[in-house]
Amino acid sequence: MRAERGTRVFHPTRREALRALAAGGGAAALGSLWGRADVKGQVKSSRRLSFPKGAIVRTVLKDVSPESLGGGATLFHEHLSLNDPYPAWRSAPKNPPVPLGTDVDLMVEELNATAKDGISCIVDGGTKDLGQNPDRIRQMAARSKVHIVMAGGWWQQPAYPPELAKQTEDEIAADLLRDAAAQRWGALGEIGSSMTMHEDERKVLRACCKVHLKTGLPLFTHMPHAGCRPCGPEQLDIIESMGVNPRLVCIGHLADITDDPKAEIHKGLAKRGVFLGFDTVGRRIAQPDSKKLQMLLALLEAGYEDHILLASDFADPLELKANHGVGLGSAYVVFVPKMRYAGIKEDVIRKIAIDNPRRFLAFVPKV
Repeated sequence: MRAERGTRVFHPTRREALRALAAGGGAAALGSLWGRADVKGQVKSSRRLSFPKGAIVRTVLKDVSPESLGGGATLFHEHLSLNDPYPAWRSAPKNPPVPLGTDVDLMVEELNATAKDGISCIVDGGTKDLGQNPDRIRQMAARSKVHIVMAGGWWQQPAYPPELAKQTEDEIAADLLRDAAAQRWGALGEIGSSMTMHEDERKVLRACCKVHLKTGLPLFTHMPHAGCRPCGPEQLDIIESMGVNPRLVCIGHLADITDDPKAEIHKGLAKRGVFLGFDTVGRRIAQPDSKKLQMLLALLEAGYEDHILLASDFADPLELKANHGVGLGSAYVVFVPKMRYAGIKEDVIRKIAIDNPRRFLAFVPKV
């Protein structure tokens, strides 16, 4: 991006861009990032991507072609069931302007406003232990101008129900398979691990891998927001040991590992084929966007633009537009302008915002 100073054209260096971002610059919201993307299935990208024969993206209402998501950005990890989604590490506000049990009417308004921001698809990363409400999500999808993909599974300890500890991974997988079919899951996620992975978390992750192998559903994970260098490689070790193709896997919350400015952990994971989840951007989670952008730039310089996915892990009703917040689209309304200011080219932004998530979500159903 170019910024004009009088009659001169200024090309910001990375250092200048990051200094400005750390001070809060470059965060202006955009009316629409990609033009009209507010009619489901009515716009296609001008870019031609190759998808496997028979590949679909499974929304809660119907299976759609990956091409139909080419006219807008996809948020690969957000939360639409706002029922204190992170009880393990955050207390709910005492008197939020909008109650935590946010009603469908309000969320439909939020989703339609998000469509005007240039978003065509949102993946709900809720799980049963995070209070996901499939019926409400279906109602939102039916009444809004945004495609909704429902992901499912179990999040992490200590949120698991007590009975899960007594189940085998095959029993857990059977339950998840049943729910995936009944609720039309389009992905498995967010499947989490703690700073030190609990044995039940290993069991759940292996069970989710078995579900993936039977269905083809893509899988994305959760790591602690405090930043965990060994968590991603440990998750991927288990996933690969189960025979899962890393191309259909995203390791989540990698943007929170902000003591790795050269993104060496991220590069090592990308070399193994997975997508890299920068899914806490555009919101103040763990570290400021300037540090996350620094890692993103390091990855782009190393040639890993095809591996990056963006989202904000939206979960706080205080950030709804109805509460004068940015809304569901903060990863693109807030963070993408910072990417532009840092000099990232438009075709790379489009690849990260539009092409990469539909490559991740597209799968050939096995059942």
